[in-house]
Amino acid sequence: MESSKFQFKGFFISRSLIEQTGKEVSQDISISFDPKGIVNKGKQTYQLQLGAKIEDESKSLTIEIDAVANFIFDAEIDDNTLKSMFFINAPALLFPYLRAYISSLTALSGLNPITLPTLNLTGLGKELEKNTIFE
Repeated sequence: MESSKFQFKGFFISRSLIEQTGKEVSQDISISFDPKGIVNKGKQTYQLQLGAKIEDESKSLTIEIDAVANFIFDAEIDDNTLKSMFFINAPALLFPYLRAYISSLTALSGLNPITLPTLNLTGLGKELEKNTIFE
């Protein structure tokens, strides 16, 4: 069986912060993302750095997570396909891990678990492309 031309090699959490005031956490939460990428064409590697910040409406809970995902790609992939893999597919592959981490983190912190909804991260593509370095 032929292996995929764009492969997810794993992820890790490089930074994790949770701050709570002890006040009741409101149900309305906001989430924002800070995506960055590093492409090394010579080594055929791509690293996605996805920062996420979650806050409840009353600011009684703040969570900041920085996740890093590593990918490898085949040199034969055309540039348009690669861009789609980097800026659309990679965030979509990483998000479920980030989502599960946040749920576990909140549950283990004595809070009701926060389960982020499934999100379409296509909108991050332009910002991620702007914040990507090609080595």
